[in-house]
Amino acid sequence: MRTPLLLLLCVTIAGCQRHAEADKKEKDPIVYVKSEDPGMTAAIAKAQETLVNFKVALAKPPPNSSRFAVKVGFPYGTQNDREHIWLKDPTFSGETVTGQVINEPVDVKTLKFGQTVTAPVKDISDWMYVQGVAMRGGFTMRVLLDKMTPEERQKMLKDLGVVLD
Repeated sequence: MRTPLLLLLCVTIAGCQRHAEADKKEKDPIVYVKSEDPGMTAAIAKAQETLVNFKVALAKPPPNSSRFAVKVGFPYGTQNDREHIWLKDPTFSGETVTGQVINEPVDVKTLKFGQTVTAPVKDISDWMYVQGVAMRGGFTMRVLLDKMTPEERQKMLKDLGVVLD
């Protein structure tokens, strides 16, 4: 079983930078990661464990913070597969999160770029925001960055204008 993860490095941070251009679509690269990948499993667990930190920052944004987003695993197919899609401007209500899709879904045919959707909080697989130039959260992004060569990683972080905290 494979779980597609949109390469958040291009999708989330660039997508959040495109915040004012929400109706502009871009094709984002896709990285398929096995659902049992230990690094990704640990990253998702950490995101869930620290979600309260994100909610606090979202409710009272730290100075110079922007690009708040959550990644949600949306089901598709018959194998319990999930496509992990980033949502900008998330809001929480009870056990749900609502936000706007900031990447073009590939396998989940019921979602579209720019669509506002609501999902269970339990399906959040990551969260992130940028404070100054430091990326906060982004645990699954860090796993993907670690799979890159040092040159690719450096270029990606430079292109995105962020540093890891």
